[in-house]
Amino acid sequence: MGNKELTLLEILNLAVEKQKKGELDEAEILYRKILEKHSSSDAFHLLGLVEYERGEYKKAVENIKKAIELNPDASFYGNLGMCYDKLGDEEKSAECFLKALGINPEYKKAYLANYNLGIYFKEKGEIEKALGYYDEAIRLKEDFSDAHWNRGLVLLLLGRLEEGWKEYEYRMKKDSPVDSRIFDKPKWDGSVLNGKKIFVISEQGFGDNIQFVRYLNLVKERGGYIILECRKELMSLFKSLKMVDEFVEKKNNFSDIDYDFYVHLMSLPRIFNTNLENIPNEVPYLKADSELIEKFKPKFDCDEFKIGIVWSGNEKQDDNDNRSMKFENFKSLKAIKGVKLFSLQKGEPAEQLDENVVDIGKDINDFADTAAVIENLDLVISVDTATAHLAGAMGKPVWVLLTKIPDWRWLLDREDCPWYPTMKLFRQKNLGDWDEVVERVGVELKLMI
Repeated sequence: MGNKELTLLEILNLAVEKQKKGELDEAEILYRKILEKHSSSDAFHLLGLVEYERGEYKKAVENIKKAIELNPDASFYGNLGMCYDKLGDEEKSAECFLKALGINPEYKKAYLANYNLGIYFKEKGEIEKALGYYDEAIRLKEDFSDAHWNRGLVLLLLGRLEEGWKEYEYRMKKDSPVDSRIFDKPKWDGSVLNGKKIFVISEQGFGDNIQFVRYLNLVKERGGYIILECRKELMSLFKSLKMVDEFVEKKNNFSDIDYDFYVHLMSLPRIFNTNLENIPNEVPYLKADSELIEKFKPKFDCDEFKIGIVWSGNEKQDDNDNRSMKFENFKSLKAIKGVKLFSLQKGEPAEQLDENVVDIGKDINDFADTAAVIENLDLVISVDTATAHLAGAMGKPVWVLLTKIPDWRWLLDREDCPWYPTMKLFRQKNLGDWDEVVERVGVELKLMI
């Protein structure tokens, strides 16, 4: 009997070695050989992990469940939670992570269970609970960059900006870093520049760039020569930024650029110790080109109240489905007397448009065009998009329609936006219910007109 157990243990160890080397087929054969002779919880569990690595998540669930029947181990529940997560079953996934932590709150991968529970509770709108799980994940694994990053997003959402900016810096260290390029010059820490050249790095989405170029005035006050990296679609718009000395289009290789220091654009709020009371929110800080304004003016030759609408953001962006709606949701606004709707929508969602709304989006080539269009409007109504940021940056009236748990910059439970004085926020009361949001917008519009 003793020799038999020893043989099975040797086979198990050999299978584990095969699995570590990525030899999954050989490992599976050995695990199944063990299970022919012995109901081993470890073999069932490890076989489930082989299937997990192959993307066979349903098979993995069945085998890890068999392991749990034999031995309700914390790590088994944790890995079962990972399987359900891959299958998109958030409820079962969270249930497994909670069971794992209930059995042993410090098992080997407890930091991952806490991290995943942080994500789960944030999506549920239980923000403080999410923060607690991220705190615990970091306590268990101090260098867990993705947990730091997500914790930062929660802190920013809660309005705890100064704490949040520090954690936000982990965006460069997480598994999928925001910018993986290597810079061979010193990172700027906010010191006086005395004419030195500072390279300000573009990052993330168009809206992020539009929101945070406001900080370039503060950089200029430190006496620097500002070189701004800029995405092509924003280049013409940003030419109105008088404090920028030189523009370069965003690219992977910048060895030909002469600079003394660099800084990522979204690191500037931390450098300038931004909190809710001192946000630099003087508008406008972006302006439309006067010739472009005149070019678009004939398209707005009507006596009605002119409203630009955008119902969908960048389809490639994470969470776009959650933050976007359909054109159908806007249709009720057409019935309001004295209102004329103009679509600024770009991309595939623009195909949802009907003939009773003027399609300006097809004439827009870049954000300089968008700015000129906005200047010809009385109001912009948009979901969370770069267009909403641009209207706010121009100091134009803009109403932003937000999902129940929005992006961090919109904070929680307030109708105003400390970043943009001319902006009003309309939030979902129930997740996914845009009709109720648009109904409130309609009531507000009738009062305004």
